Amino acid sequence: MKLIPNFAELLHDVKLPTAEKCFFIEEGDEKYIEKLISKGELTCDLEKLFNWINLEYKLKKKNLNNEERQLAEEVKKRFPVDKWRVIKIFSDHQQKYRYYKKAIEDVKRRTTPRMNEQAIMTIFSPGRGINT
Repeated sequence: MKLIPNFAELLHDVKLPTAEKCFFIEEGDEKYIEKLISKGELTCDLEKLFNWINLEYKLKKKNLNNEERQLAEEVKKRFPVDKWRVIKIFSDHQQKYRYYKKAIEDVKRRTTPRMNEQAIMTIFSPGRGINT
């Protein structure tokens, strides 16, 4: 599982997709996560995926037999088990930023600096909801 190639560009342009779409599944990954993918895409959120991987492949356990240890090492090489949270934070932050930015821009379009309190409150009345 790898980070999408244009992640840095999308991060810079504040255009990141959802965290799940920031990664692509490489050939061979299906073997490890087949329960959580369909048609080459994740069927769950990133947090559920990595919690499942940690439990399924005992990545946090210390007392593993040789076979379990080798499998855990292979999984750690294939999946960003220690770094996925950073990508999720960036993606979630940008999605919230874009949502609030649209809401603020909509309010700015509907108001003027000289509006009084009563006029401002009418922009929130039913039928005049903020378009997001």
